[in-house]
Amino acid sequence: MTGRTILCAIALLVGAGCGSHVASTSAPPATRPPVPIGPRLLAQFDHGVGVVSQGSADPLWTDPAAVAALDGSAVFSIQRSPAGDQLARIDPDTGTAVSSWPLTAGAASIGAVAPGGRWVVLTDREAGYSAPEPRPSTKLFVFDAVDGRMTYQLDLSGDLRPEAFSVDGSLVFALDYRGDHYRVETIELATSMHYDTASRDKAVEREDMHGNAVRGVLSRDHTLLATLYRNPGDDDEPAFVHILDLRNGWAYCADLPAPFGSDAEHADRIELTPAGTALVTAGDGSRVADIHIEEVHEPGDTPVTIEYRDGTTVAGAPAYGRAPGFASVIAPLR
Repeated sequence: MTGRTILCAIALLVGAGCGSHVASTSAPPATRPPVPIGPRLLAQFDHGVGVVSQGSADPLWTDPAAVAALDGSAVFSIQRSPAGDQLARIDPDTGTAVSSWPLTAGAASIGAVAPGGRWVVLTDREAGYSAPEPRPSTKLFVFDAVDGRMTYQLDLSGDLRPEAFSVDGSLVFALDYRGDHYRVETIELATSMHYDTASRDKAVEREDMHGNAVRGVLSRDHTLLATLYRNPGDDDEPAFVHILDLRNGWAYCADLPAPFGSDAEHADRIELTPAGTALVTAGDGSRVADIHIEEVHEPGDTPVTIEYRDGTTVAGAPAYGRAPGFASVIAPLR
């Protein structure tokens, strides 16, 4: 992949995508229709998360400070008050806190929540990269919701935004903003060491990355994170899917040609299929790519299988798609 721009992880420029969102000064009041219409869905909004129902454009509740595990199994929020800031675990059914703990001074935003909610990683930085120059350092905090305590507090060089935990919780993968480009970093919690995340092909060095994130999906066994990125201004590589192996600690980029990433007016879409592949649909609905992300578990230089086929006309948006700030469905509620 030398000589090519890999487009990875830049939703941060607009403060959206992949896990971290702007902390609010207080939990907002829930917005609830009298009766949910149809199945309820945990949803990602431009800021925070909430719950929608299939037949209504009115969210049952939203919380702009909330961050969910990518499989929808846990939701946490930062709740601020004169009495002191709290890290709260949120009940998706009601949008209210079911557990809370005093927040470590300096923790400004939630970066990522592990599946099941065992670990939460926070930083001292707000979400997004609004400053023209990167911060020289970042504080990272890891909270264990089972033990009810902070287990790590790290002072790290670089402007880092956490994205995901490794399967065993010993590593955090983060985006490192370097001014005009980004890198994906691996952070060893026990040692505070951090370095560029290795490629699946050990002979390939990591490259500078640019682009905008659309959405990340987590494999059902929680070992792979596949995130779709797009850059409509790049005719050669307008989109790609960045795949993090959360078990082995390496990454792979599956490049997608036009029409993926080429339509500036419509966001391309990514979903996890029942077969465990990542299905990407071009913004105009004319083309579909089925990516066999499980092949990333095998090291080497063999390209991951991508099956292309013609798409169909994009169906009309469901009612909840009209909710202000709605971005995507995370998972159905049980």
